[in-house]
Amino acid sequence: MKPVSALLLLVVYTQAAKFPPNFKKCNRKEPDLDKCLKEAAQIGLTQSVKYYPQIGLPSFNPLEVSELKIAPGSQSVVNVEQNFKNCKFYGINEAKIDEFKFDFEGKSTHGRGVIPEIKMLCEYEVNGKILLLAVVGSGPSTIILKNVNVTVHFDYEEVPKNGKTYVHFTTNKVTLDPDFVSFNFENLFNGDKQLGDGINKVLNENYREVYADVKSGYEEGLGLVVQQIINNMFSKVSMEEALD
Repeated sequence: MKPVSALLLLVVYTQAAKFPPNFKKCNRKEPDLDKCLKEAAQIGLTQSVKYYPQIGLPSFNPLEVSELKIAPGSQSVVNVEQNFKNCKFYGINEAKIDEFKFDFEGKSTHGRGVIPEIKMLCEYEVNGKILLLAVVGSGPSTIILKNVNVTVHFDYEEVPKNGKTYVHFTTNKVTLDPDFVSFNFENLFNGDKQLGDGINKVLNENYREVYADVKSGYEEGLGLVVQQIINNMFSKVSMEEALD
């Protein structure tokens, strides 16, 4: 697997915490638990337009990621490492969740849904080749994914602490399948507008091939970010608190 890294700056609180009253809770013994979990996840995501320090949940409007590195693509369409800093992701809180489940025996979670638009604003740095064209530059970038079908799967382990059970998520699998992707990298070739506009045009005219080549890198990067968020939250919120 090619290297992908993501860094999310989180304020860590070590004391046990409870969900805010505007979050929905479920009882793991109720007959239609999956329906309740889906509703609870949807409400939690909708409420995440602000920061909840007591449970370590950052704002998703926008979700700020300090660093994201995407490795070169697997098919040599995008033969360049993409280094992003000071990223802001807009639109994740607008996701419509279609399914969210806990498998308590298998110690995993699974969810799927649709995000109408993910807008990624970052400072970028690239130096390599895209579609055999030399590309070099650094500056602001905007990447937009439209109508994104999303699936998430996380495995976890239980961590007993102070008489309660906490969970630590160990692996993740995220898929992002958009209907459309657009790219805009400013200041390519040290601000040469003609060359920069040409590369952006090529990227957007061939967005399917470009995105397909780096798809796994973006999925792994976002998966790491989400895993950091939920691990931070569930290190404070016990399973007994999350599920009555």
